[in-house]
Amino acid sequence: MALFYRGAGIGTYWHTSDARLSGFTPKSPGTISNTDRLMRHVARGAVNSPYISLTKSYDVAVMYARDASRTMSLTSSNPAYVYEIEINDPLPGGLQLLDPLVEIASSVSSPLSSNYHNEGTPYFLLGVVAPLQMGHFLKMPVSYPPGSGGTSRPPNLSLELEALARALRDAEILAVGNIPKAYVTDRFNVW
Repeated sequence: MALFYRGAGIGTYWHTSDARLSGFTPKSPGTISNTDRLMRHVARGAVNSPYISLTKSYDVAVMYARDASRTMSLTSSNPAYVYEIEINDPLPGGLQLLDPLVEIASSVSSPLSSNYHNEGTPYFLLGVVAPLQMGHFLKMPVSYPPGSGGTSRPPNLSLELEALARALRDAEILAVGNIPKAYVTDRFNVW
């Protein structure tokens, strides 16, 4: 048995539709799963996908519930939610769980052609995982060896790196298919 969580901010679909009664379904269930779509889902929040984002971290789910409720005042009478999902092995038919790190890493064929490396400072990754708090690290210019004459510019941030960093930050697991209502074991109020 494994526990997962999913945050639902005020006004979101899973805030107004109780997953304890219906289970979870992806927004675009017929869309084909592929690595590029997976990376856009994880890194950019593309919800028109065949994926349902889950996290192993209750704190991450709380953060997502609060962030999605940013414009609303969270109170005990107007809470956001965190769902608890318990998934057992074997998985129900039609449900697949993907680890984004494994999926992305397996798509990288060679260090000569991979795009997840960066040429920034050692702090560049802090900007990727916390862009609102540490975004200034994303803008620090690339350094060049003396006499190379490189143009001052910020480091490149590839989709691969952004997706890998965010998947790690969010302890993210992706479900492909429907999560039955019997697997949604609880819903906690967040304010």
